[in-house]
Amino acid sequence: MQRYSVSDLADRLATYGRTFREPKEDILYFNWSGSTVECVFSGTQLNVTLRADCGYEVEGLPDDPAAPRRATWPWVGVFLDDMPMPIRKFQVSSPTETWLLYQSETPETHRIRLTKLTENSKTFLGIAAFTAEGAFLPAQKQPRRRMEIVGDSITCGYGNLVKDPNRHFFSADEDAWQSYGPMAARALGMEYSCVSISGITAVKHPGWHGDYAMCELYAYTDRVQQERLGMEPQPWDFAGNHNDYVVVNLGTNDCYGILFCPEDGELERFPEAYTAFLEEIRRVNGADTQIICALGSMNYYLFHDIAQAVERYRRRTGDQHVHLLRLRPMHPFDGVGADGHPSLDTHRKMAQELADFIRSLEK
Repeated sequence: MQRYSVSDLADRLATYGRTFREPKEDILYFNWSGSTVECVFSGTQLNVTLRADCGYEVEGLPDDPAAPRRATWPWVGVFLDDMPMPIRKFQVSSPTETWLLYQSETPETHRIRLTKLTENSKTFLGIAAFTAEGAFLPAQKQPRRRMEIVGDSITCGYGNLVKDPNRHFFSADEDAWQSYGPMAARALGMEYSCVSISGITAVKHPGWHGDYAMCELYAYTDRVQQERLGMEPQPWDFAGNHNDYVVVNLGTNDCYGILFCPEDGELERFPEAYTAFLEEIRRVNGADTQIICALGSMNYYLFHDIAQAVERYRRRTGDQHVHLLRLRPMHPFDGVGADGHPSLDTHRKMAQELADFIRSLEK
């Protein structure tokens, strides 16, 4: 059995989504929802050694130091070739674990993908090494159009595997592969990347309990994990990972950030702050990326304010590649996931709606 480090396989691994290599221990981290590491393997057995860390779910008020904290560990899906669903799923529930990915009696060649099903901040995951009976062939990443979905718990797929609005967050209930963004991208034949964290706001609000707002993360590869590791946050390579579409589904949590803000005038400040974030998205992506400012499907309190921000941005810049999309609300017949989040049935409808909207832009 041969051991291969991440560096050994530098030209044999294809990555999808925002990933990075931590050089000191040579760990390839793929923390964002739906991020994927892929290889083409020819042989009889392939194992992976994973490095993981947990987040913590507070069973109570977020700012209550006495509230119990429950560890939340990452889940992974293993895909073979072009199978639409994983051949296996497992939880990595300790700092270092080795898992069997593939085994056969005689040598076979397959494309094998590891996809992180759970979100950044609540779960962390990296590849430390592979062990194999066989050989890795050159990576075969095909050029495709690319969609990036920027959002909160809805985009992460929070609680989408259950239909129980009274259940809280458990990482076993979250499946980013079956969230609306990746499903829409697959329907359109696009590569996808998710940049999403539960509870996050589009812009910073004084008094809100979140560690970051998305406007503080978007320009970086993975500021959350890199700062945890004591690294300098690395700017994301937008030029080398060109987005044809950026879908921004944020604002659901901003209404609560505004509500709990100790200062007056936060609601009035929101459209201008959202406009500034929109300008940053355009700056880093370039002039030809289509930006879709969406909201849904949980609440729409700030939709008018987002529409106002988009219109203000269009008038200010003349940019006609920015669009507004109000996703339809959850339907009670489709069930409700954990903590009132969209169910799988709702995610399927959202994916169809988003894919149809993008098709309409391309007519």
